[in-house]
Amino acid sequence: MKKFGVMTLLLAGSAAVFLIALQSREVLRHESAENVQQLQSRNEARVAELSIDEFVAEDGSRSSARFPNVQLVDQSGRKVRFYDDLVRNRCVCINFFYTQCNGNCPGTTSTIKKLRRELAAQFDNDALVFISISLDPENDQPEALERYRKAYGIIDNSDLPAWYFATGDKEELEQLRRSLGLFELDATRDADKTEHAATLTFGNDRVNRWSALPVGMNYDQLKTAMCRMMGNSARQRYSSVSQFRSLPATSPRSLEMD
Repeated sequence: MKKFGVMTLLLAGSAAVFLIALQSREVLRHESAENVQQLQSRNEARVAELSIDEFVAEDGSRSSARFPNVQLVDQSGRKVRFYDDLVRNRCVCINFFYTQCNGNCPGTTSTIKKLRRELAAQFDNDALVFISISLDPENDQPEALERYRKAYGIIDNSDLPAWYFATGDKEELEQLRRSLGLFELDATRDADKTEHAATLTFGNDRVNRWSALPVGMNYDQLKTAMCRMMGNSARQRYSSVSQFRSLPATSPRSLEMD
């Protein structure tokens, strides 16, 4: 009987400690959420104060000078030059893919579709272009590219940035891919097309800024990095800083503008 009483006391004490821990956790979660909201409001105010004047364009040698100006054919059968028609003086997001991929390509396409819609609010549609280049020209001729585009519900829309699905000569595509740094040092892995599907290369040719990030990273961080790298003005660069939603609320300081 005595043991039963001791056990009862121990269980009651453990339950009380557990309840106190739960209450403390809820309080901390509530305070953290409030901190994040306050931080977002502060960042929104700071973004609104930034200049909308465009940065001066780079008039010297640009990184894009190393990109081969290869001829591509898009989903409509139109022939275009990679640099002259798609990249010159624009903000661009580039990925390599192929339509018969069962790996990362579908997820990458879905992410770009979301980015296209959300970045349209931050960029002039004439200045932002998305380019998806198939590494499988033998199978991905314009008809296949158009079928792929329709299968993902991707349409031409004047309210959205242009999105080209294109391919070209296999050897020239390899030159282009390597010029963008999207290759593996191991030749065996480099020959596997799936190794190139989950990376976005993006930049602003006008101001000579370029970067590349994995598609699978935190979406809000990816979108913010793209604005920071491609923005033509100070406000545009920080336009999405206050829009973080999916980062842990326990570390609000990580969200603040630097």
